[in-house]
Amino acid sequence: MISNFAIVAICFFEMLIAYNFFTQIGTLKFNFITCMIVGTVLFESGAVINILLSNIVWLNTLYFLLTNFLFGIICFEIKFSKALFYSIILDIFNASLEFISIFIISMITQNETTAYNNNTSILLIEGSISKALYFLTCLILARFIKKDEGNIKFPVGLYFYPIVVVGSLLVFWSICAQSNISDKQQFELSIVSTLLFLSIVVLFIIYQHNIEKENKLASLENEVILLDTEKTYYEILKKQNEDLMIYAHDAKNHLAAIQKLNDNPIIADYLSKLTDQLKEYTRVCHSGNHMLDVIINKYVTECKIKEIKFTFDIRLANLRFLDNNDLVTILGNILDNALEAAQKSEKKRISLVTGHRNTYDLINVINSCDTPPVANDFELKTTKKNKKLHGIGMKSVAKAIKKYDGDLGWDYNQEEKEFSTTVILIDHKKFTNT
Repeated sequence: MISNFAIVAICFFEMLIAYNFFTQIGTLKFNFITCMIVGTVLFESGAVINILLSNIVWLNTLYFLLTNFLFGIICFEIKFSKALFYSIILDIFNASLEFISIFIISMITQNETTAYNNNTSILLIEGSISKALYFLTCLILARFIKKDEGNIKFPVGLYFYPIVVVGSLLVFWSICAQSNISDKQQFELSIVSTLLFLSIVVLFIIYQHNIEKENKLASLENEVILLDTEKTYYEILKKQNEDLMIYAHDAKNHLAAIQKLNDNPIIADYLSKLTDQLKEYTRVCHSGNHMLDVIINKYVTECKIKEIKFTFDIRLANLRFLDNNDLVTILGNILDNALEAAQKSEKKRISLVTGHRNTYDLINVINSCDTPPVANDFELKTTKKNKKLHGIGMKSVAKAIKKYDGDLGWDYNQEEKEFSTTVILIDHKKFTNT
């Protein structure tokens, strides 16, 4: 019964090692608790098979490969082929290190290689030693696998602790193999060995989670800096736009006065063209929402420079109830993404339409997009190299939309090669006033 407990414990260790390895080469699909539950069920089913079938080596090896593979594709965002490849590698490492540990330890301590079959304490210690070596091997392997630029790198000094633990476990194994030690003392040493090994895995997992938290904090700080920069930028544009509007208005008046004093038809034609250009500039966008006007004027200019056809219709809703920061965040990020996709497309076009439906306002942006978007459970995934920095934009949009009990949806038309983004927002001030 006690030996069965040792097998269950060893399978749990294997699950923790697999979790640590896959989190370094892939991204979690679920939270930590869910992954732990799924992993425990998968790996402990291997323990049940081992116990019921009396440790058939080839079957245990094959099932270990299958368990790692299923754990990888169920709980982590890893390609099918990669999950299978790394599961085979882990299976080879695990089996090899078990046999190597048994033979080397037996050779050093001059004991039988099958000593663990009749002694649960030795089984636990031997299992802890082989899994500690397996864990170290997985850590080293993960360092050479590039997940992305944000891949977690453990400092070299951190590896000193598991090496010391492995040395301690070897000493414990040697002590347990002696005939003059009591069963109680053997069991106590095996428990200490198990806890020592467990401390290695827990140490690395906690360190990994702390690094991930620091990365998230850095991303949030970058988000705040980005939003502040955008706010300042749009405020400058707003001021410049107001100054230019005043200048254009005055210039039109001056040109009108000059036209009245002029008798030369050539000069009159030239002045007329100048007046038309000023009129065209001053009527680019007048929605009644200064910040919305500034944003649209900015993208009208950018699209002209990049030869993208940009059309807009904001007559039905000028989004004045939105805070300026939120308007910049929502519309700025969506139009930035639309501009980037349209620039790479063949048709090169963007349309922006705002509207009002019953109790809510909506924003619809359609842009040409030759490449279908990458998504997981309807959540868009950035295709840019630095995912930590470039994933901030749409998270900011989602956060801003949430303030207005809104929603964001998207659709891709494969035939037209068009990407559509729709945002729904509720004006709570309107209901408060009524």
